[in-house]
Amino acid sequence: MKRWAMSAAVCGLASACAHAQSTVQLYGIVDGGVAFVTNEAGHHAWAQTSGIGQSDRWGLRGQEDLGGGYRAVFRLENGFTLNDGRLSQGGLEFGRQAWVGLASERFGTLTFGRQYDFMSTNLTAFASGTLTPSVFAFHLGDLDRLGAERIDNAVRYVTPDMAGFQLGALYAFGGQPGNFASHSAASFGLTYGHGPFKAGAAYVEIHDFTAVSGIGTTVLGTPLIGTAQQGLLPRFQTFDKLTVSGVGAGYQLGPAYLHAVYTAVGFHSHGQSTSLRTTEGGVKYSVDYALSLSASYARSTLASHAWSQIVAGTDYSLSKRTDIYFHAVYLRASAGVQAQIFLLPASSSTRQAVVSLGMRHLF
Repeated sequence: MKRWAMSAAVCGLASACAHAQSTVQLYGIVDGGVAFVTNEAGHHAWAQTSGIGQSDRWGLRGQEDLGGGYRAVFRLENGFTLNDGRLSQGGLEFGRQAWVGLASERFGTLTFGRQYDFMSTNLTAFASGTLTPSVFAFHLGDLDRLGAERIDNAVRYVTPDMAGFQLGALYAFGGQPGNFASHSAASFGLTYGHGPFKAGAAYVEIHDFTAVSGIGTTVLGTPLIGTAQQGLLPRFQTFDKLTVSGVGAGYQLGPAYLHAVYTAVGFHSHGQSTSLRTTEGGVKYSVDYALSLSASYARSTLASHAWSQIVAGTDYSLSKRTDIYFHAVYLRASAGVQAQIFLLPASSSTRQAVVSLGMRHLF
């Protein structure tokens, strides 16, 4: 009897230790509301839509202590649309993230799978799309990748924190026999944080890039005018290479958070190239612990074309995990360009605006 009791105690203790050393968490965001668009192909549009403040998702993340300061880490994250229950990201089961790797406080983190590049992780915190928050507030077609874009077949490494600095590198294998560079991608990033100041920089290079979202004009002879729902192109277009670079910074000044970001998107096709450049600045002001106000202005240029985008919003927290929001985004394009806010079909004119009211819950 004594031996049995001791064995049971040891097994129980081992089970408790194993539980403490290995964790798996279920998490997610459920976000939905109503949006009004002033011009979709010449008509007003009302819609009950999902993921206005932040894209809907659920996921699993976990880690296991391997000893010696090492941890096994993983994340599987699914995207969906609340209004009709469909899968996002083209119907992928875990289209938002799917990776596994090793992490160490001393040596950094190495991961493998479908992952974000460094434009997404290093600069999105300085963009109005994140801070407002409103997915409509990201830049033209999200070509500068601030709205959290992913790369398949990627190996990603991030250093540990070194006096406020962190460096990162990513390489994605194209998997094309006989052509190592085809459909491959590379990305590099740097972040710095000290007190109320934060900054980041990033670069991404993608070979054989396929554009799926419209921006309301033609680029290097290729029409990028999205007429389908969610601003998708009627026919996806491929460029030989896409290069994206950017820098951003933010500073907390009392209740006001000042932020700015600059991005440059390079299109390369058949020996020709051109660049889409965007500069954005804004402020998010916390009135009290529950209420915040935000406003920003962004200007984009591409050859002789130009766009001006104004974003304003308010967010009110009902609890630590639930909030309601009201946002407005206005885009004006130069002559000869159809205004097209990210995730919306193109306007029939040079102007387009969207007003949205919604609710977000985090779990």
